[in-house]
Amino acid sequence: MTKIPTELYVYVPRRSAKGMALYTNAWCNLTRKDTGEGIAKEIISYLDGISLGSMYTAPRTGYAGPDDMNPKTVGLHPYYVEFAGDAEFELCKSEEILLKCDPNLASTRIKIEVAPVSGNTPLTIKATGFIEERYVTETGMPAGRSPAYSLPLDLMVFDNTSTKRLQVAKTMMSNPDGTYAIEYIFIKPGKYAIFVNFLGDNKYASAWSNNGQTTTITVTGGGLPLSFEETISVTVTGSKTIKRILSATEPTTPDGYDRAPEYDLDCGVLGKYWAYVKKAA
Repeated sequence: MTKIPTELYVYVPRRSAKGMALYTNAWCNLTRKDTGEGIAKEIISYLDGISLGSMYTAPRTGYAGPDDMNPKTVGLHPYYVEFAGDAEFELCKSEEILLKCDPNLASTRIKIEVAPVSGNTPLTIKATGFIEERYVTETGMPAGRSPAYSLPLDLMVFDNTSTKRLQVAKTMMSNPDGTYAIEYIFIKPGKYAIFVNFLGDNKYASAWSNNGQTTTITVTGGGLPLSFEETISVTVTGSKTIKRILSATEPTTPDGYDRAPEYDLDCGVLGKYWAYVKKAA
């Protein structure tokens, strides 16, 4: 019997707090790799190569957490979770996250805004990221500024029951004003829960958009065309005709086109739209 492949994703809503407290926590999500559906199993977490003990993911959703940690020293601490597998499901291990415990770590905030979209239209999520200053304004709120460099971000999308995690979409917060956009195509109409996560790095603390709350997006219409063409206006270079083909694996480049991965679109567990730019006549 072939075992079902699994996947573990880890996200860190917050990292070590400012001041002397070296405290952080993590949340985990165990899913079937083929469908994205949550699995209820025992998983083991590790910090600095030492087991912190076991957690049990919730039925239907596959969530586990928070996994509380209290590292004893300032510095970098590798963290990951592992599922040992069983007779039905394959074993899997999450990516290793380097937690930085540092009383001087700068706090971050992410705000996202979305509007209803059609299932055939790419969802463009507008978000703003701020680095919190160490002082507060006259209103009592922390002053914010844009990141000093690009920050890697993950877009998490769940179905309307929050039991199925769709494919993670990644981007970089790279605009000088601290904004960014992620494009994502939904498979069918309905309501979806989304959030954006920054895992943190050696300078900035991790962040979960909108103070750790998921945002609901309403999708109308639906149905994905297998391929389509559109004209895209690109700053400076003018207009380009882009052909996108829906496939789980990279298709053969159509005649008269060149591969254009910068225009690929994620469309969940079905794969993605592979993009090709039309050659000049």
